[in-house]
Amino acid sequence: MLASTQGWRIYTKIRHAKRLKIGVQKFKLLSLSLTPVSNIVLSLGNFSSSTFIISQIKVDAYTRDGQLLAEQTTPLAQPFTLNPNQNSALPLSFAINATTVISALKAIGGLSTVAANFLTSGTYGLPIVLKGFVEAENIQIPIEESLTI
Repeated sequence: MLASTQGWRIYTKIRHAKRLKIGVQKFKLLSLSLTPVSNIVLSLGNFSSSTFIISQIKVDAYTRDGQLLAEQTTPLAQPFTLNPNQNSALPLSFAINATTVISALKAIGGLSTVAANFLTSGTYGLPIVLKGFVEAENIQIPIEESLTI
């Protein structure tokens, strides 16, 4: 009986771990002078009824065609608890690839299009893919999230 109860708990944790979602709170790649900067704040949302201890996260940002835009430079400093139905900002550092950023922005119409998008919608209009993993309670959850920033 004890083994089946423990097995059910593990099964539930694994099922609920699939409900952890990565998001972007802030993704700033250009300063007002249009020079590349790294000001990226990601968030992790727990859309389940389980509490998770997040022990590690690794996320890099890529263009849709697979070029590295921003690479996480430091691991998570210490584990944190993510409660049910909670969203948490992630204290991560990133290094950006300026050449890739500039070519990706040119591919979506150049700086004038990017500036117009940013002024009207607050986003660049740049499609990206976040790839990596989250480790929660010894369960490694892959991340591959497409979004537009």
